[in-house]
Amino acid sequence: MEVKLIAIKVLEEKSLLNRDIADNPSYYVSLLGKLKDSNIPPSEYLFLEEKLAYINQEVVMEKLKWSRSVNIGLIALILLLTYLVVRQRKGQNKSILPELSKQETLVRNLILQGKSNKEIANELYISLSTVKSHITNIYSKSNVANRRELLENSTGTST
Repeated sequence: MEVKLIAIKVLEEKSLLNRDIADNPSYYVSLLGKLKDSNIPPSEYLFLEEKLAYINQEVVMEKLKWSRSVNIGLIALILLLTYLVVRQRKGQNKSILPELSKQETLVRNLILQGKSNKEIANELYISLSTVKSHITNIYSKSNVANRRELLENSTGTST
C-alpha cells in the first residue's frame, strides 16, 4: 500500500493525478478504502481523500447543472403543452356552442321546436321586432343564414 501511495504522490507532483482519477475513479475510491483500512496514518493519504472529494463534488455539480437544464426544459414543455391544450379547448367550445344570451337561447330553442316568429313573441311576451333582432344575433353567432341551417347545425343532419 505504501508503494501505491508513493506512486500516487509522484502522479500528483507531475500534475497527472487529476486526469488519472477522472479516467479511473472507481480504482481510486477503492484504493482510498484500502488505505483507510491499512496501518498508514491518515495524514499520508489525506491529500488523495480531499482530491477525490473535490473531483466528486465537481462531477455532482455537473450532473446538477445537467439535471436543472433538463428540468427547465421539461417545465417549459409542460407549460407549452398546457397552453396548447387550453387554447384548443377554447377553440372547440367556441365552434361547438356559440355564446348566446339567455333570451337568445330561449328563442333558439323555440325555433328548434318549429315555432314561428309570432308564436315566439307571444310565448316570451316580447315584440316581433325583438324576436327578429334575437334571431339575427343567433344566426350571426351560429354562423348560419337561415332556420334550415340552424336546424341542420343543431341536429347534425342535412337535407
